[in-house]
Amino acid sequence: MDDLEGYRGIAALGIVVFHAYQFCREGAGGDTAGSTPDGYAYAGTPLGHVMLNLDGLVSLFLLLSGFLLYAPAARQVLAGRRVGSPRVFLLRRAVRILPLYWFATLLVWTYRNPELPGDWRDLVEHLTFTQIFDSRRIFYTIGPAWSLSVEIFFYVAVALILLVLRGWNPARSRPAVRALVIATPPTVMLVGSLVYHWWVLDIAHQPSDRWAIWFNPLAKAEMFAMGMFLAILHARWGNRPVRAVWLVPVRLVALAILVYGCAIRADDARTSTEFNMLSMVAFTLLLGSSLFAHPRAWWRRILAVRPLMFAGTISYSVYLWHEPILLYLDTHHLLSHHATAFPWVALLLVAVSVPFGWFSYVILERPSGELKALFQSDGRLRSYYGPRHEG
Repeated sequence: MDDLEGYRGIAALGIVVFHAYQFCREGAGGDTAGSTPDGYAYAGTPLGHVMLNLDGLVSLFLLLSGFLLYAPAARQVLAGRRVGSPRVFLLRRAVRILPLYWFATLLVWTYRNPELPGDWRDLVEHLTFTQIFDSRRIFYTIGPAWSLSVEIFFYVAVALILLVLRGWNPARSRPAVRALVIATPPTVMLVGSLVYHWWVLDIAHQPSDRWAIWFNPLAKAEMFAMGMFLAILHARWGNRPVRAVWLVPVRLVALAILVYGCAIRADDARTSTEFNMLSMVAFTLLLGSSLFAHPRAWWRRILAVRPLMFAGTISYSVYLWHEPILLYLDTHHLLSHHATAFPWVALLLVAVSVPFGWFSYVILERPSGELKALFQSDGRLRSYYGPRHEG
């Protein structure tokens, strides 16, 4: 599944370009969430619509997470084996995510709050992943970190699912029962998220700038759930590749859905929600057309080229650091906010963020990931010394 790294690399670089595009508009600066297209480069053109909607790539990140994190449990249950340890699952996610996230948060917050006590509530919220419940501070410190906070809640949800299933032996149940059991959690998440959107739009009538309403875990649960469904389908039928000729139309339909979503989206909450739903469907089709295609399918080979795989490998670091880099360069008057400067700002931001992301990956992200060696397969701390015997 090397091509999945390619998808991740495209998503990360797309988000970098998106924030460069938000940054470059006449008479604007700083956080641009909720801004209008006035003053943007290519405003009113198809390219402008695409650029303003690159934030939809976050849906791809969440779908990938749902697929990759639920795939082991789906394979185990459908094969009649017990699920893995929730403790081990959380430990592995913790050593993968927390060290870099906490280091970056502390560093950026300290830089932006040189005089104590500073905005201590912002720091506490970011360190505890609760900024997504605060519409005022959700984009403080590191704006894109909101999606990582949402993912943390999904990690906890998967761990709870594993905890519930831990005592059940699927081998004693029929295949249909196993499929029903493993499909129930994503079904609940999907239905719950859809009902939540209906309530917010048609009952509560919440405006589009109530960020805590639109960026909390329940609001994004349908994307993670669709990734979980892909994991179930792949566990069941992934060993039967579909001929590429049958999957090309699927990819074309997915691209058409993305184009339509970009065309209908405006600044209001309803069309933004519809765009996110359409992005979810489109990226589900794109991922599915890769997961069920033969590994030698031409699009899988393109997505698995070394540059895209490299970008996917360092995507977490690039995603986390690129906005602080953008604002740091702006503070030192190295960038222009003018719309005509967008191509150069985007190029510079990518040119700086990718090497910096690689450096962060090498010195922080990859070494912290090796902390999993401190734990045994059951999640207990590993002892590197033999048992002590009294002489």
